[in-house]
Amino acid sequence: MGVPFAVPGVARPTTSQVSAAVWGPDDAGALLDWLGVGRERRLRREGAAGAAEDPQLSGLVLLDLPDHDSINPHNRELVDTIIPRVDLLLWVVDPQKYADHAIHSGYLRAASDHGQPSLVVLNHVDRLTTEDGWAVARDLQRLLAEDGMVDVPVMPLSARTGQGVDVLRAELEGAVQARSVAADAVAADLVEAGRTLERALARDADPVLPDVQELVAALTAAAGVDARAEAAAAVVAGRGTTVPEPTPLRRDVVERERLDWVDAASEGLPVTWRIVIGDAVAPADELTERIDAALSDVEWPPVAPHRSLWRRRARAAALRREMIASAHAAVRGAIEPLVVHPTALIHQAYRNLDELTVIARAEAPDRRDAAE
Repeated sequence: MGVPFAVPGVARPTTSQVSAAVWGPDDAGALLDWLGVGRERRLRREGAAGAAEDPQLSGLVLLDLPDHDSINPHNRELVDTIIPRVDLLLWVVDPQKYADHAIHSGYLRAASDHGQPSLVVLNHVDRLTTEDGWAVARDLQRLLAEDGMVDVPVMPLSARTGQGVDVLRAELEGAVQARSVAADAVAADLVEAGRTLERALARDADPVLPDVQELVAALTAAAGVDARAEAAAAVVAGRGTTVPEPTPLRRDVVERERLDWVDAASEGLPVTWRIVIGDAVAPADELTERIDAALSDVEWPPVAPHRSLWRRRARAAALRREMIASAHAAVRGAIEPLVVHPTALIHQAYRNLDELTVIARAEAPDRRDAAE
């Protein structure tokens, strides 16, 4: 709109790379980096030589893509990559190629299927008589209807004479304003959601995962492993003769350890989150069953008095450590997917929700000032 920014190719007068023109104070750098638009192919309308002020278009990022019928596969890939990511598609065709099968079958019908908002510009109408121009426009409208784009307007335009430019500008202004209204609505929804979430969060609370090894040690001891390891060590040292059989875990003991874990994991959080963690952690019955099964699969080392009297004490201590370590590994493997992982996920969810409330906290003073 008054300032050229697309650079045609040398071998063929078509755009070979993506160019971007940006209206407003924001340079949209992060967006254009994500879209892969080179920095040398970006035009800031604000402050550009010969550019008039366009406050109605502030926030518009206009991309000029390679031609849809390009014979360069890379150009086609660029078009196919960027088209699904834009808010409004502006199709520019001319009287010679408006019925091109490539654009209708490859792009317009796909855009229609995906419901992407579109505008169609019939450029170079200054090369036609008025009667011929309207005839081409009507035929293009017919083809668009066949593509499923019944409500998409066709705008006859001449970039050389300026015919139809005001109409196109008005459409772009409307699209920018509609986008701004939608963005404001989303921001308002986020603010309200943030305030709702804030009521379920505790200010400055940072949930901490309890000591997993402490829980493992308590459950292992409750299963009688520590006592069996002591007895086995006594046999090796020559101070004992038998090792007690494994004893099943008591459900009430597991439930007590489970509740202690939930209390520690929800410390400092609103009571709602204690309920959430309690529901996520497996019940005592399932934990008891899984731990008993894991311990029954442990291959315990052989227990027999050591032949050498002077090495019995060292061997007894090593056997005790080995038995307890094997039991700890089995118990930890049983409780991590049932206790530890669910708790960690809920803690992360809490932190994510807490970050959302920052929006509400930042917006609240402005809203109060406006109300006053």
